[in-house]
Parts: sequence; C-alpha cells; structure tokens
Amino acid sequence: MTPKQGQIWTSTSRLTNETTRVAIVDSDLIAQARQRVIVAPVRPIREVPTALQLLTATAPDGQAVAIYDLVIVAKDTLTEHVGDLSSDALEQVKVALRARFDL
Repeated sequence: MTPKQGQIWTSTSRLTNETTRVAIVDSDLIAQARQRVIVAPVRPIREVPTALQLLTATAPDGQAVAIYDLVIVAKDTLTEHVGDLSSDALEQVKVALRARFDL
C-alpha cells in the first residue's frame, strides 16, 4: 500500500526497532514516486511545547501531529496503516506547513 497524505502509520526504526506513530505530510505524488516520505510524529497534545502549538494539527485520541518536528523516513519502515486524519485536521496540517516554512 502506498502511503498518502493525511494517513497515520506506525513506523519502525531500523536501528532501534522502536515504533512510533507518524502522519504522512508529503504530497500523494511525491509519496508514490519516491522511496522516502516526509512525516510528522503523532504525539500526545500534552507533550507539545506551548511555543510550538501553532505548528501542530489535531489527530485522533488527544494526539497532535507535530509539524515542528518533520522527519524523512523510508517507506518500507511504515509497518501499519492505523488511521487517517479528518479533512479538517489535514487542512490544519497544510496551514501548519505554510507557517513552518513561512510561505
């Protein structure tokens, strides 16, 4: 399954074997064409520093998509598709990306 923007996946580190939840923030075109994708960690809202709250989007179950902490991962480290952001949350991701890069 090719990851798509707004999907939430479990990602497993090749080095540590730790798993984390991440949201795909790359465009669908890039996610399909490349072997790596840009993701943002999905963290409990309480862990988001106050100064960085504008660079987040709402995720299910009291979680936040941490746009302030983007990471590039290989698609083969995405082990399980666990959900999708709502259309409102995906719009928040896009706004946060514009804010992060001052676009």
